[in-house]
Amino acid sequence: MAKYVRVTKITDFPPYGMKLVKVDNLEILLVRVEDEIYAFDNRCPHMGFSLFLGSLNGKILRCGFHYAEFDVTTGKPLNRVTEKPLNKIDVKVVNSEIFVKVPHFNEA
Repeated sequence: MAKYVRVTKITDFPPYGMKLVKVDNLEILLVRVEDEIYAFDNRCPHMGFSLFLGSLNGKILRCGFHYAEFDVTTGKPLNRVTEKPLNKIDVKVVNSEIFVKVPHFNEA
């Protein structure tokens, strides 16, 4: 059953910053663009490499391996490296706490 899980605070990383969190076996990339938070599967949809090892320039996320670029506000690819969008994860902020929705959260 899908459930929202607290992963960090918005103050734990700067505007236009990235943070990698892990819930169960899922690596989730959090991206902060000003005061908006976006969450994605950390694997690049092109070849599966870690997006956290890439770079963020404004709202443009670039994979560090094959330079696929994505608009983090939409998840859509911006260049011809791939046509696949980022795998978005539902995220919400409550009182500066960041929660992500994970499909099969194990509370044990």
